[in-house]
Amino acid sequence: MEQASRVRPVQVRSLGQALRRLASRIALIRFAVVGGSGYVLYQAVLFLMYDSPLFWFLPAKDTVATIIFFEHGDVRLLITTLVATALALVGVFTGHNLWTFRDRDSVRKPLWLRFAQFLATALIAALGIVTVTVNVLVLRFNMYHFFALPIGVSLAAIWDWLWYSRFIWRRARKTGVR
Repeated sequence: MEQASRVRPVQVRSLGQALRRLASRIALIRFAVVGGSGYVLYQAVLFLMYDSPLFWFLPAKDTVATIIFFEHGDVRLLITTLVATALALVGVFTGHNLWTFRDRDSVRKPLWLRFAQFLATALIAALGIVTVTVNVLVLRFNMYHFFALPIGVSLAAIWDWLWYSRFIWRRARKTGVR
């Protein structure tokens, strides 16, 4: 009887570990779904603002403008990509906050701080990882950009998952549990 009671906590602990692993996999699937929906939202906004006549008041395609010290060859594209990026980032943050990591007992922090951390992580992923990866693969290895982009996005997704799950939405430490 005494030996059975020693074994039981190990089984319960193993079941708990299995449930945490399953929850982590579900969160990873949700992460991918939310990220994919952010991509779709970005593309939809890009199409609606850049290619459709709905935003007739924006500058025409290929309108050149000097912005500070730089000349941009298509201001409509610049405006459209900035708006699409902003909307996609807000949508993805909302999806992660309300769905991907909702089951976590996360460390309490103000929403604005969590959003700022999210934006900083996303900025590094978008500008640092995706942009550098795509440019290196295209320019150094003559890879077609259509194939280079998914590699860059995949590397950025790994970065994002690690930062989001371990820092921005990290689990709160349980007190009094050994």
